[in-house]
Amino acid sequence: MQLWNRFIDKTAREPEGKWAIKNYADPKAHYRSFRIIMDALALHPDDIYCEIGCGGGVLLDMAMSKVREGSALDHSRTMVALSTQKNRRYIDQGRLEIHMGNAEQLPWVSNRFTACASANMFFFVERPEAVLSEVFRVLKPGGRFSMTTIGDGFFAKITYGWLYKLRTYSDARMTAMFAAAGFGNVRVKSTLGMMQVCYGEKKDLK
Repeated sequence: MQLWNRFIDKTAREPEGKWAIKNYADPKAHYRSFRIIMDALALHPDDIYCEIGCGGGVLLDMAMSKVREGSALDHSRTMVALSTQKNRRYIDQGRLEIHMGNAEQLPWVSNRFTACASANMFFFVERPEAVLSEVFRVLKPGGRFSMTTIGDGFFAKITYGWLYKLRTYSDARMTAMFAAAGFGNVRVKSTLGMMQVCYGEKKDLK
């Protein structure tokens, strides 16, 4: 079991090594989720973007091509380096910063971003409510958050829950967690392909 857990850590939870660098530099299995997030956020040139769990920086690169400025975070040193390499031009332009850190304690001030995203990492989070509360905190009023993760359908539970020990939630449970964090206009839907697509907005108090 220890060897299996170590394998999951090195390949997914906290990727490192040559295989991880090659895989996350061009994560073909994730491109569909990236497109879903981009469509949901409908980013524009005035947006200030945030990405939680930026991995190899491919989604971050897509977003930065459309927004004014951005910030990103990952807890893997290897992924921070890879994402930095991928997005070096935006960093050199002074438009992007990438941090190594914990999603439960985001390093940004409140009401900082107009749009946030997270792709394929929420199933690793030990305190999901804390992460959602932090995302809500750093969003400006009127800001939006789009996330993809794994639903808790039968096949997902067998494949990802039992085998990989990933945390999955029903659509109803995820909706409740988003609402408890403060999000409005919440939409959560699991697909037949086991992906769970989540969206919420921070209500504009004006």
